[in-house]
Order: sequence, then C-alpha cells, then structure tokens
Amino acid sequence: MLFIPTMLNLEGKKVVVVGGGNVAKRKIDSLLMSKAQLTVVSPSLTDELISYYETGSIDWKQKNFAPADIDEAFLIIAATNSESVNNAVIKAAPGDRLLNAASNVQNGNVSFPAYFTRGKLTIAISTAGASPLFAKKVKQELSCQYNERYEQYLDFLFDVRHLLKKINLSSEEKNNYLHEVLSNTYLDSKKQKDMLHYLKHYRRHLK
Repeated sequence: MLFIPTMLNLEGKKVVVVGGGNVAKRKIDSLLMSKAQLTVVSPSLTDELISYYETGSIDWKQKNFAPADIDEAFLIIAATNSESVNNAVIKAAPGDRLLNAASNVQNGNVSFPAYFTRGKLTIAISTAGASPLFAKKVKQELSCQYNERYEQYLDFLFDVRHLLKKINLSSEEKNNYLHEVLSNTYLDSKKQKDMLHYLKHYRRHLK
C-alpha cells in the first residue's frame, strides 16, 4: 500500500481512539494540538491519559469497544494491545472514514509519521512502518539541523511574501527576492530586519 503525504485540519472533527494504553497515549499526544474532539474508548486508562481526561483534553467512554462508538468519527484509531479488538475496530470502520491501525499501518488508510515543528515549519518522516526507530533517528538529526531559529525565519519568509504581494513588481522581480531570502545569510535576525525595512520603505515609496 502506498501512502501519500498530506496535512489534515482536524479542528472540530471527531476523532475516536480505541485503547487506553501507551500506544494510544502516543497517538493522542500527536493530536492534542489539533483541536480535534478526542474521544477514547477503553475500560481503563494510563495515569497520563486519566490526567488528560480530568483536565478536559479528552473525553472517555469507560467501556469495551462496540461498533456504535465510531459511528460519527471522522478519524478512527485502533490502538489497543489486543489484536482481536483492533481487528474488530478495523472491520467496523466504514470504508469512507480515515482509519489508523497502530499495530499494522497497512490495515488502515492513514499513517502517523514522526514529525516536529518550528513555528510554521513542519517536517515529517515516515518509513511506512519499516522502522519507527529509524524515523525517530532521522527526526532527531533534522531537529538539530532545523533548530529554534527557523521559527523566526519562517515568520520572516511569510512577511516577505506578504509584502511582495502588495508591491507593484514584475513576477520575475518578486521571484528574485523570494529566492534571495532563501540564502542562509537571512537566518541572521539583523539581515531579516533590514530586508523587511527595505521592502516596507519600497512599498511606501511607490504609493
């Protein structure tokens, strides 16, 4: 099965996680910032997941899985330590829903890559289930290369692109600026400020 990389906006969407152990917690941790409606179906939860429930980060159905639990789910995650329960979730999942099978990604249609963010920058790494440890290794290496200064740098690139849209320049001239600011010299905050000041002054001068 070939998985195509994509980005999902889960804000307000119902996500059902079947399972209350460590595997389920890892999936939930990757979704907490998504503003999805997270519901966990499990007879018990780890201490960490109980704290999530008590603070309102997740809803909890304290019960064994039943097909009705995923009726309205946009995304379904089978994350128990029981193969039979996971298979029951996979079997019950409607064909038009997003499904992640934690024990075997090939049984679903959604894979969760290892990823990290630097502000507007998101870098994801997937091995299609071949080696999660290798994906973790690559993530650690890239997160050192693309460190915290890239948060400010991406904000700078965004501001440059936004300003150029408002300046009466040819497409070629705009592209020249966009390529110029990709130089590593613009990782320097002073260079960023100088460029933004120049573009703002240029815009005012043209008015």
